[in-house]
Amino acid sequence: MRPQFHGPRKSTIVDETEFTEMTSTTRRKFLALATVALAGAGTAGCSITRGAGEALGGSESSETVPPLTKSRTLVAYFSMPETDDPNNMTENEQNSTHVVDGKVLGNTQHVAQIIGESTGAEVFRIETAEELPLDHKTLSDLALKQQEDDERPKLKALTPNLQEYDTIFIGYPIWWYSLPMPMHTFLEQHDFSKKNIILFTTHGGSRLSGTVEVVTEKLADSTVISNAFTISRDDMDNAEAEVSDWLDSLGIT
Repeated sequence: MRPQFHGPRKSTIVDETEFTEMTSTTRRKFLALATVALAGAGTAGCSITRGAGEALGGSESSETVPPLTKSRTLVAYFSMPETDDPNNMTENEQNSTHVVDGKVLGNTQHVAQIIGESTGAEVFRIETAEELPLDHKTLSDLALKQQEDDERPKLKALTPNLQEYDTIFIGYPIWWYSLPMPMHTFLEQHDFSKKNIILFTTHGGSRLSGTVEVVTEKLADSTVISNAFTISRDDMDNAEAEVSDWLDSLGIT
């Protein structure tokens, strides 16, 4: 089980959350996204305070996924835990991790493994070629710089041949109210044509933060399922149950 943290949590946390120390440029981007999201929810007459599974605009979705063949299903995720030591964690390290049987996992990594175990899918971790810093502030500053420079960090390895898969779960934390820039590299360097894409995120308050729309636009030749999964870093102890409920809502058992 994850070590319990009983004090107040800060919101300026990396991995599986967002940063809130915004520059004026980043703040404008975030406010624009928030305005679009609120406008969409208002038009649809829907709440934007849903639980784990969310459809675009915050509405519930009865959308189902074609039956999965485990050998043709992939779970690809990006995760960046700030430590691999389960002992004497700092607050930032606790926020970016979940401990299972004494092993430290990133929050997104934990969700990816649950999905893989539930579906029998292959699980692939997206990693950058250059090792990312574990120091919280250094990592936070790097993530913001990459976003402002619209950088495409080089990846350590491409996924196995995507022609072998029909359905791909793609997971990532929310960094600075958006996709981590390595995810842009991943999405742009692979051919997702005619694939079913199912998204999942971990966060510290921003939920999906408009990223489903970003991915849908980027992967125009694929089918991006709107009923994406999102879970707060504060709810990781309930991840198995919430993922199970979400998969059920997609018709995946």
